[in-house]
Amino acid sequence: MFTSVDGWILLLTILVDLATSFIILFGAFSRRIHALPVSCKIGLAALAFGLFSESGLNIDFILTGADILSDSLPFWLMQDFGTLLVILHFFVIKR
Repeated sequence: MFTSVDGWILLLTILVDLATSFIILFGAFSRRIHALPVSCKIGLAALAFGLFSESGLNIDFILTGADILSDSLPFWLMQDFGTLLVILHFFVIKR
C-alpha cells in the first residue's frame, strides 16, 4: 500500500483530518467558542464529526483494502454540511 505516492498521500490526509477534528474538539472547550453564534457551533461540530468519520473510512481502506463507500448514512457528508454552515454564517447571515 505504501509503495506508491498515493498510499503516503492517503495516510497524510488521514493524519491531517484526525488532527483537525481533535483541534476542533479541544477548541470547543475554549472560552472564545462560547461567544460564537449557534450556527457556527453546529457547523464546527458537524465539520469535526465529518472529518473523524472520513478518517475512519480511510483507515478501514488502508487496513483491509475494502471499498470505502458506505452503504448506510454517509457521515462523511457532515464535513461538507459543517463547512457550509460556517460559510453561510460569515458571508450570508452575518450581513
